[in-house]
Amino acid sequence: MASSWVFRAAAVVAVGTTSLECQDPSDLSLEVQGLSLLQLDVAGHKRRESDGLAAAEATGDLVLMHVPYNFGHTLESVGMFGSGGNSKLPWAMILAGDQSLSVEERLSQLEAMKQPNGEVWGHLHPLLQETSNVTGCPLFFTPGKHWPKEIAKTYFQNKTRFGMLRDPYERLVAQFRGNIDGYGGNSDEFYKTCDVNGAVQKMVNTVVSGGLYAEGCAFVPQAEYFDAPHGIMLPVDNRKFPSSANEMFSSHGYSHMLIQEEDIIHVNGCDDVWVGDLTCETKALVKKVYARDFELLCKHFGYCDDDENCCITGVPNMCPGNLTAKRETATHCSE
Repeated sequence: MASSWVFRAAAVVAVGTTSLECQDPSDLSLEVQGLSLLQLDVAGHKRRESDGLAAAEATGDLVLMHVPYNFGHTLESVGMFGSGGNSKLPWAMILAGDQSLSVEERLSQLEAMKQPNGEVWGHLHPLLQETSNVTGCPLFFTPGKHWPKEIAKTYFQNKTRFGMLRDPYERLVAQFRGNIDGYGGNSDEFYKTCDVNGAVQKMVNTVVSGGLYAEGCAFVPQAEYFDAPHGIMLPVDNRKFPSSANEMFSSHGYSHMLIQEEDIIHVNGCDDVWVGDLTCETKALVKKVYARDFELLCKHFGYCDDDENCCITGVPNMCPGNLTAKRETATHCSE
């Protein structure tokens, strides 16, 4: 079963922003829904002509494990269509496409539309559209350890499974700012006053109360996506996105995959809230629920201060505009 919503990247391109939106596929305009595969393939042909030499170097040894709210959709878009603002448009068309087609038919169309040596990863892969009987989320948002054995074998093959690893505080702040019902949660009662602390407390208490797989599995600790079988083998530093991902692509021969600023799909709204606005009480709750995530950050990237206030400087609007002033008033909870 496919998810009931798609990210409307087509509209994002049309209005010239890279913010994140979501809506039901039935709300997309007829013009958007009717964009033909031929039109998409014309764009793909132009990319093939310009990118063919660079793409020839790709090793094809990577496969994405999409961790919710970790720039997975950006990775999927660039992985399949290449860099450039227009990469989001065909991505949205696929997500809004006719799910009545068989897996084989959809995969055949996707293969024909992608850039040379492009990859059909995560949310774009037809096999991952069904709902997990463990999490109730689509497979593309579900930890690999819960996937049906044959689907996992077909999707992952013998490739290197990579995924982004994000600071848990900062990830929850992003979910609050996204304010998407069904994916990270709609927190209107907090959003209208930009009360990030109240919203994050509510999110984490949802997990404590048994809602681990709520809101499109956005609250699931990232560590679960590292668990065997089929866990992430190659973690990528979300704090240094997109340069960390670009360095990984380059080192694996994917020189045709270069994430540029206009490619990044990210949240907007309540732009001046950040991790430093969380109280020590809220941070203690986050540390308890996401303890293994903090351990992974320390193990893989040396981020061992689990009270650190951080933001993503390489992505627009992911740090407060008045960051210097915000640092002066931020909470510091180390004993």
